[in-house]
Amino acid sequence: MDISGTFDIIYADPPWDYNGRQQHNRKYGNKSVCNHYSCMKLSQLKDLPVVSIASPDSLLFLWTSSPHLPQAIELMTSWGFDYKTIAFVWDKQRLNPSYYTLSQVEICLVGKRGCIPKPYKRNIHQFYSQLRERHSKKPDEIRNRIATMFPTQSKIELFAREKHEGWISWGNQL
Repeated sequence: MDISGTFDIIYADPPWDYNGRQQHNRKYGNKSVCNHYSCMKLSQLKDLPVVSIASPDSLLFLWTSSPHLPQAIELMTSWGFDYKTIAFVWDKQRLNPSYYTLSQVEICLVGKRGCIPKPYKRNIHQFYSQLRERHSKKPDEIRNRIATMFPTQSKIELFAREKHEGWISWGNQL
């Protein structure tokens, strides 16, 4: 991870590993995430030096799928953040088969290190509904909401696939 400086806001969509398995039932076609990008095991994600790029007072916005919720909180802790709450729930407007219920949402957790960077707004909605686009692409609106809440803070997106104004982008798909 070749990044200089520290950041007040860290936004990350890790390439969660499903142990080479498909996410859902085989009869629905090949849903293996590893067909779309290189996956990383939890131990590999924990080894990333995120704590070294986090400002003493910073927030981590961390995307996770429902099956990875326990690992996401573990990862957040290993990166030096305390889990606080679910920041965003994204309704993808598509149903995906799952083992228990039909999967339709992804969640973005928020963790805190030190104090919440100031200034911030509290009138940003947690729920967002937008039709899913290409595999694993998160809605730009979520990044925009974070930037609205924290307009002056330094921001980085980890595992980025595109560059966005006002954000440092780090990822192997740029």
